[in-house]
This record gives sequence, C-alpha cells and structure tokens, in this order.
Amino acid sequence: MKFVDAWLESLSLSRRQVVPIASVTVATVTNNLVGFIVNVVAATKLGAEGFGIFSLAYSVATLTGTIGDFGLNLTMIRLFNKYQAKMGRQELVLASTLSFKSLLFFILAIACLPLGNLLARGFDVGTENSLLFAIAFITGGILFFWTYLQSFLQSHLSFRQLTGYILAYAGLRVACLIVANYFFPESSLIWLVATYTIPVTILILFGVLPIACKLIPITFRQPREIFSILAEALHYSKWVALSTIAYASLLNVLRFILAVRASTADVGIFSAGITFAMAFSILNQAMRAVLFPQVTALEDPRQMRGYLKRLRQLVPYYFALALLGIGTLGVFQWFVLGAEYRAALPVFLITASVLSLTLFLGLATMLVHTMMKPQIDAWVNVGRLGIMIIMAFFLIPPFQVLGAAIAYAVPLLIGEMWMFRYVLENTKNQNR
Repeated sequence: MKFVDAWLESLSLSRRQVVPIASVTVATVTNNLVGFIVNVVAATKLGAEGFGIFSLAYSVATLTGTIGDFGLNLTMIRLFNKYQAKMGRQELVLASTLSFKSLLFFILAIACLPLGNLLARGFDVGTENSLLFAIAFITGGILFFWTYLQSFLQSHLSFRQLTGYILAYAGLRVACLIVANYFFPESSLIWLVATYTIPVTILILFGVLPIACKLIPITFRQPREIFSILAEALHYSKWVALSTIAYASLLNVLRFILAVRASTADVGIFSAGITFAMAFSILNQAMRAVLFPQVTALEDPRQMRGYLKRLRQLVPYYFALALLGIGTLGVFQWFVLGAEYRAALPVFLITASVLSLTLFLGLATMLVHTMMKPQIDAWVNVGRLGIMIIMAFFLIPPFQVLGAAIAYAVPLLIGEMWMFRYVLENTKNQNR
C-alpha cells in the first residue's frame, strides 16, 4: 500500500519496524480496556457514592504520579536520543532520572499518612477513608517507577519487552479484579489496592529493581556528572512538567472541585460518563505512546510537513470510526450502568465528542516537542486549567455533572485548536 509506505517513510519507519510498534499498540489498547472494565465493574458494584470516593482516590494517585514525574520521562527519551553517540552519557541520563524519582518517593512515603487524613477531611468523606487516600499517595509514588520503566524501554526501542510488561500489567489487574469483586465487592480501598497498587508493585519489583541495581551506584560514583545531567534534564523538563501536570489536573482537579461544590455521588456519575469517553481515546493514546520517540526525532522540516500531510489523509477514516464509537459506547453505557447513572450519558456525549477531535489533533500538536518548543504546550495547558477552574466554579453548582462536563470539554478544545494552528503556521514558515 503506497499510502501506508509513504506515511511510514515520513516518520523514518520501515514496515519491519512497525511490527513491534503495533504490538505495543495492541498491548496498550488491551491494558486500557482492562482499566475501562475495572471502572465499569467498580461503578456497578460500589454505587455512585462509593465509586465517587474510589474515583477521588484514583485521581489522587494519578495526579501524584504525574507531579512526581516532573516531565522527566519524556525528557529522558529526548536526551537519550541526543546522546546516541555517547553511551556513558546515556547511562547518566537514565541514572539521574531514576535517582530523582527515588528521592521523591522516599519523601512521599513519609508524608502519605498526614496527607491522606487531610484529604479525607477536605472531601468530607469521613476519617475512615484516610487510609484510602494515604495508599492513593503511595500508589502515585509507585507510578513514578512504572512510567520510568516504560520510558526506559521506549528509549532503547525495546518494544517487545514493553509489550510484555504492559500485557503482564493487564493480566495482573484482571486477576486482582476477580479477587476484589468476589471477596470485597463494596470496599473502595480494596478496589484501589487490588486493581492498581498490587499489579504495578509486582511489575516494579521485577522490572525496575534490576535496572536500579545497575544505575543507582552510578549516582554515588559520579555525583557531579549526575547533577550536571539532572540540571540539563530539569531545564527542559520544567516545560514538560508544567504541561503534563496542568493537563492531568484538568480532569483530576475537576473531580476535586465537583466533590466540594456538589457531592461524592456526583463525582461517581461524572466519572462513569468520562470512563466511557476515555475508552474512546484508547487507540489514540497507544499511537502517541509509540509515535512520540519517532516524531520527536524528525529534524528536516520537509519530514514534518510530510508527516502532517499523511495525517490529514487519515481524517475521514478516523472520524467515521469516531462517530461509530460514540454511538456504540453511548448505547452500551445506557444499558450497562443502569438507572443510577442515567445522568452520565450527557457527560459521555459531550466529552467523547470533544476528545475525538482533540486527541486526533494531538497527533499533530506533539510536533511542538520536535520543534523544541515545550513551553507552547505548557502555557496552553496552564491556560486550559485556569479556564476550567473558573468555569467549574460557576457551572457546577447550578448544573452539577453537566456543568463539570462543559467545564472540562470547552478548554480542552480551545487549547488544542490553538496549538494545531501554531504547528501549521510554523511548519509552513520553515525553510522549504
């Protein structure tokens, strides 16, 4: 197929390279489907209020993992590619990132109990949920290392190993889901521990520990070089961190605002709707995961324009599938979740429609990292977060979950369209 070959050529990929990349895509899709199933089953078993508390804890874990990453995963990939001819320098990049994350995890482990108690009081869900939020913080800390492992394997283009780990994670979550559903069907704490904390901990022990035994000693042998690399990484990652933290905060902080301005039951209804919307983005997330190292490696402006051209040719196929997906998932949600979650359908329709557009545009807008302009992505996401907070503050009290959906969708769309325009203008204006 000439079209496929041309698109691969624009990314400097061969058909043989696509095979392992496709395997990662399938594995990522599988794992995200498992996450989707976990949330659907949890929603039906825990009820709206219980699922709301579970979703708040999950948001705490996710946001903690994102903040603790500090943009270093993507930066590590970028610097690893930069020092391809300097193997010793590459090891310093890997070691400095792992050491930084280890230090943050140690600090978090000390602070998790008082932080958990503080959140339980802040959300007014009773002190009995303090342990739930404490474990959510620890889970977020463990995610530091899970995302590091994925970036480590991406840096080495070890797609087969990455596929194995992702599938193992999915399998462990399924096994733990069965146990939680059978023995503890009404415990938000057990559901969090079983479907997130335990699976990722097992993978870290097998995947990261051997890497740590090799790389951590480098930190003590070459502290000056480690600090030098870390300074370089943090200089670039400050923009990546600002961007990723702001973007992750859109959904997770929105849940926090909804809990305070409405109720935990509303959080559960909103989370149920957004769960189905996020299922729609599974393929796009997988594509971004495997394409980012290749796209950021593009140097020739002609290659960038070629990539965008091939991407435009996918538009009719993508949005035909998007419409089909929205319709199918909407019907599925209506019948699976039942009467308690009827208010979640408008949430799904609004967020899924916007995500279908923004996630596709995101395949183009990640070129800002290729252009070494991470600050563009950062300030756009900060702007999105600011608009979301203002909209949520005013829209949630009168419109509840519908107001939350609008407050999430509108800033997301505005930001992505602005950044897409920026990419088009700057690739067009580069020397031909």
